[in-house]
Amino acid sequence: MTMTSASEGNPILAAIKQHASTWRWGSPAKLLTISSPAGRYGVPYILSSGVNGQSEVELIGYWTEQCRRHRGIVEVQRDLGVDAIAVAFESQQRVVVYGMDRGGAEYIATGERGSADRHAISGTNLLAAAGLPDSLGDKLAELVWRLAGPPAPAAGARVRDMWPKAGLVDLDEDELHERYAPTSETGYGVRLLGVASIDGLTAVSGSSASLTSPGDQRIYQIVKREADLLLLGAETVRAEQYGPSVMSAPQIARRQANGLHPYPTIAVVTRSLDLDLAGPLFQRHVERHVPPRPILIAPAAAVAATTVDFSEHADVLPVGGHDVSLTQAIHVLRARGYRRIVCEGGPSLAAQMVQQGLVDEVCLTIAPKVLAIGGPRVTGGTETSPAPGEWHLRRSLLDEQGNMFLRYTRL
Repeated sequence: MTMTSASEGNPILAAIKQHASTWRWGSPAKLLTISSPAGRYGVPYILSSGVNGQSEVELIGYWTEQCRRHRGIVEVQRDLGVDAIAVAFESQQRVVVYGMDRGGAEYIATGERGSADRHAISGTNLLAAAGLPDSLGDKLAELVWRLAGPPAPAAGARVRDMWPKAGLVDLDEDELHERYAPTSETGYGVRLLGVASIDGLTAVSGSSASLTSPGDQRIYQIVKREADLLLLGAETVRAEQYGPSVMSAPQIARRQANGLHPYPTIAVVTRSLDLDLAGPLFQRHVERHVPPRPILIAPAAAVAATTVDFSEHADVLPVGGHDVSLTQAIHVLRARGYRRIVCEGGPSLAAQMVQQGLVDEVCLTIAPKVLAIGGPRVTGGTETSPAPGEWHLRRSLLDEQGNMFLRYTRL
């Protein structure tokens, strides 16, 4: 839990505390919107009051269902510049106003009946400390995602359509998710995700950090948030100090609304099981939603030979004898229910996946840089024969810094 108790300088917290201070005892639960059209926050707007004894959870659920059915409600609230949603209610002789903004930060103001004092805090994972159920946060998070929408993109990260039709010049998160949505109800199979310079390099000194940008990170996170499993090679995990990406409560709510686990599972292909258990991939998480245990895909010989006990940190999946059979690995993962697999490389794993016909889509960022040095490409292996198959450009996007985002599907 992270927490701050000062409402001064925090306009959303101040607005929520103000509503708690003016609460009329005996009132039904109320749903509030908070916006700052003039650059400063005013009194929260009462979007709705509970009827026929509706609880705060039922009130949120009703409005969430209305948003699912009626896009016009969403568009009106977003046009009004809603930045946060809150619910106000009475619980055990106290007033509670619980809110959440577009970035997932939480705000709680409380006060005892018969007292003018109001205590207000903001931060993350606050519900347990306030004696409130986690389910309240989960339900409010979906309503925040639907009504308020995502935070504004970082500087330089605005993205526009280029192909098949040049159009919108500032795509929001919903529109970007649509651009990368699965092509069928069964998912998109396996996606290969990568970034490269104009002259084809994907990393400098083993890391892609010098090629990435705010726009690339925006697309990168969106593609990952569409996945139920992220597949990587062990060398990439070691070089990038790879671990789960932190997601906000509204982002998690979006995944759950689309039938996905709060976080994608991470699967690592490793021939030797030479992985650092102290690395980010294996750290425990204490948030309301925790990532699934990683899966280590290794040949049976390596599993038998290892002296490291991975049982508390990961699930070990033996596939193949002395080398990993990627075809068998993908088959096993699909049998376990993973339909949206994103492969993040590295080059050797990507090359093997493409050579064996296991990749259905390629999502590639072309960074506006010419490095003119030796180094890895998106795929790199020992094969001398080109991989079979033709590819179709399904979508291209462009950000304001000149990064091109290409989505190819295999014919």
